[in-house]
Amino acid sequence: MIEGRGDRVWRALSDPTRREILDLLATGPKTTGELVETFNALCRTAVMKHLDVLTRADLVVVRREGRVRWNHLNPVPLQEV
Repeated sequence: MIEGRGDRVWRALSDPTRREILDLLATGPKTTGELVETFNALCRTAVMKHLDVLTRADLVVVRREGRVRWNHLNPVPLQEV
C-alpha cells in the first residue's frame, strides 16, 4: 500500500505526544533538547522517534545550527487536511 501525505499526517496526529509536540512548536521553534526537557516520562530517543514521524509527515521542519537541532512547525499539511 502506498501511503500519501494525508495518511502520514493523520497517522502522525493519532498520537497524543506528537500532538503535544506540535502544540509546543506552535508557540515558536524549539531545540530538541528543549522538547526532551518537557517530556519527563520519555527518554531522548523516544522524543526523537516522535519528531522523526512528524518530520516524515512534513509537520516539522528541522534546521541545524552546528550541533543544535531547531524544530519548526510547518502548518501547511494541517491546513491542507
